[in-house]
Amino acid sequence: MKLLAENGVQATPMSAIAKAANTGMGTIYNYFPTKEALINAIYLHIKGSEFNLLATAEDESKALKVRLFHFYSAFVEFYLKYPNSFAFMDQFHSSPIITDVTKEEGKANFLPVINLLKQGQKDGLIKEIELDSLLHFLAGTITTFVRWVQGQPKSHRENLLKQQWRMIWDAIKE
Repeated sequence: MKLLAENGVQATPMSAIAKAANTGMGTIYNYFPTKEALINAIYLHIKGSEFNLLATAEDESKALKVRLFHFYSAFVEFYLKYPNSFAFMDQFHSSPIITDVTKEEGKANFLPVINLLKQGQKDGLIKEIELDSLLHFLAGTITTFVRWVQGQPKSHRENLLKQQWRMIWDAIKE
């Protein structure tokens, strides 16, 4: 993950990946027939890790706005805690290397967020915007926010996150 995020696909041969993993080329190819298969597996691994974090953020007794903020902040915290995962996803999330099947499998992990957004739309709390557009908007704000806040003092991050969420909520609320 780190090599691919730092060097890109073209500048990261499978031999370098095998060396970094302290294993042989045969072992790598036994599990991943191509570099693209490896990249898709890493993508799904990160999505699975995000899902595990999201599961701890869900509290159905809270108001919709509060629940969405918990999900949003969980994503931000995840990427700040795991900068290699962030760098990888930042580079590969919209890459054509990630197959449609992989994207759909990764998206399936986010049904709690998707269902919450749909419920918000149904209840008239969130604008009637195509769901994919709404998800891409939210993902884009997470990405740009994490890029920016990585360079900020940790003591300011919580306040910056609250400000960010206020702007996002104002953008999506009905």
